[in-house]
Amino acid sequence: MRWLVVGTLLLISQPSFADSYTLVFDSKCSTSGRKLEFSCQVERASWAENLTISGSNGKWFGREESAQRTFPLGLIKNDEYVMIFDYPVLYSGIATIVLIKRTGRFYMSEISYSGALGDQNATIEAGRFTVRK
Repeated sequence: MRWLVVGTLLLISQPSFADSYTLVFDSKCSTSGRKLEFSCQVERASWAENLTISGSNGKWFGREESAQRTFPLGLIKNDEYVMIFDYPVLYSGIATIVLIKRTGRFYMSEISYSGALGDQNATIEAGRFTVRK
């Protein structure tokens, strides 16, 4: 009985690691200013050559390899089809990353507004992701 209790405590105290997702960007649509007229380009995101999402112990983080920057992510939803995260926005707004598990594609959207600049911005980027266990 004692070994069962010790074994259970060891299993519970082990850190739980999640998969790691590497995002590869291949298209971008964006607009800014007073009118929202999107222009789209087939291109990799200039700000993130590699963006990796990983989690440990229920906390999720994004890491930009080119900038050596790590930032917290909030897990909004995780089911058999999608994982949805929110991430920090510089100005007032919202930003999300949606991983479509069955297709291996992701969509990243950011909509923000700066009162000081009187400017709004909307960006949608897409690509594929790989999973590392």
